Amino acid sequence: MLRRAWVTVVMVAVLAACGSGGTSEDPAPTTEPEPTEAALGKGEPAADALESFTCRANEEGVWSATGVVTNTAPASESYQVAVLVSDTEAGNAKTTTVESIQPDESTTFEIAELPVAGEKPTCRVTVVRLAR
Repeated sequence: MLRRAWVTVVMVAVLAACGSGGTSEDPAPTTEPEPTEAALGKGEPAADALESFTCRANEEGVWSATGVVTNTAPASESYQVAVLVSDTEAGNAKTTTVESIQPDESTTFEIAELPVAGEKPTCRVTVVRLAR
């Protein structure tokens, strides 16, 4: 039940970020790169695959997350890790995909420069075992 709640939290955050309140006017040109929208891959929650997780801000206030995903399944699996840094249930999550982890093997991941929402944010992580 808790795993589903986290998937729901991240999905709500992603969907909230996708809402549009813009006008029909063309946006002004910009030199900034467009942000990417995080969306959870199709699969099943796999919180048990997250062996370790660290999420924190550096001295400049830039947040990053690192961790280890372990495949306990009998076949090779791919996982998606989504991290949300916010003081509410909404915000922009950032994801990474860890491809083809062999049975009983572990792989590290890092997600740098996480977007932050709110005055006193905390990290929330969701792991999904991707459907084949």
